[in-house]
Amino acid sequence: MPHVDHSEENTCSEAEVATLFSVKYESVTSISLSEEEYCLHLTHTTNWEDVAVALSDFSVTLLKRETLQKVSSFDPHQECITGLKFSPGNNNCLWTSSSDGFVKMWDVRSNQCEKEFQGMTKSSSVTKPLTCFDISCNERILCAGTELVETGVFILFWDIRGDKALGSYWESHTDNITQVKFNPSQADTMATAATDGLINVFDISQSTEDDALTYCMNSEVTTGNLSWLGQNGRQERLSAITDIESLQYWDIKEAAPMHKYSREDVAAAMKLKEPDDCYLASVHMSSEGDNPLVLVGARNDEGSDTLCTLKLDLQTGQLKPHGSFVAKQLLLMIRAALYQVETDSYITAGECGVVRIWKPESTESIGKQSLVKLSKKNRTKPY
Repeated sequence: MPHVDHSEENTCSEAEVATLFSVKYESVTSISLSEEEYCLHLTHTTNWEDVAVALSDFSVTLLKRETLQKVSSFDPHQECITGLKFSPGNNNCLWTSSSDGFVKMWDVRSNQCEKEFQGMTKSSSVTKPLTCFDISCNERILCAGTELVETGVFILFWDIRGDKALGSYWESHTDNITQVKFNPSQADTMATAATDGLINVFDISQSTEDDALTYCMNSEVTTGNLSWLGQNGRQERLSAITDIESLQYWDIKEAAPMHKYSREDVAAAMKLKEPDDCYLASVHMSSEGDNPLVLVGARNDEGSDTLCTLKLDLQTGQLKPHGSFVAKQLLLMIRAALYQVETDSYITAGECGVVRIWKPESTESIGKQSLVKLSKKNRTKPY
């Protein structure tokens, strides 16, 4: 990868920085879900009409995507929610996972649990804390990762339609599973990451774990955020955000990452003087070809955070300034983000308990920015 001269990169004036980050996103509406709790996860329906948010108090709130008007709120688990996803084929079905060892499917019209799957294996009666989950694009297979329990860590599989356990993988990772991500277009292809530093790609149509393990990549650090990315119409690239705020970009067929960026590299691209102030939030495909967009944040002297996007130029291997975000309210560390390619708009949520919609300044906003506060008294419980 190209060498970055950090000392020269970070000497830009404010005017020069504003010119470099040429796309301006403004916060067109926002909602405060809690003043005490963090927002941990975000997901959207296939038609982008609704958004669900998981909070650190084990609750989930449903919002209308365009206005962030609250639809309902409920408590799906009694322990930390570790995953959240709408069904790809049914906008009324919401899936949640938790460290309580269960994956549950909810009908959001009634907030009733329609199905639940317990994190157990045939060889043990111990319920395993679940760290993450995903659903195959054809909605036939549910997969979840576990913490290290007893002497093993497991990747568990269930048949969604048949409501039964299909088995597990337990040899490919040696520490807590941090991510399981099915390929968006290939139902039998799945990537996993763990605190053992490995990123594995499986073909789950194979009958054994050994045969299923197609590619094994060593990131050498813990990967906390894994995303499938397209290249020339094929989903064979992975982005990996690590626990040391570095970024890796992989071709799954290669033994080493195609591009690798340290926290110092990210800070240099953001025009920051202090690398320790920056963090990576998410990676998304852009509307401008195959070059991904990286959403990054940084703490500033005013006690708030600064948000911007960087473009990963795959041809040169450089991280380049792209967009900046403007908000009038306090902004704290972003924990989750959604990006809609068609409208070039973001939805973010984080440690300030606020969900925000961001749109390019050139796009008509839905009105003056509003901030709505909700009390916890209005929550409905499923039982």
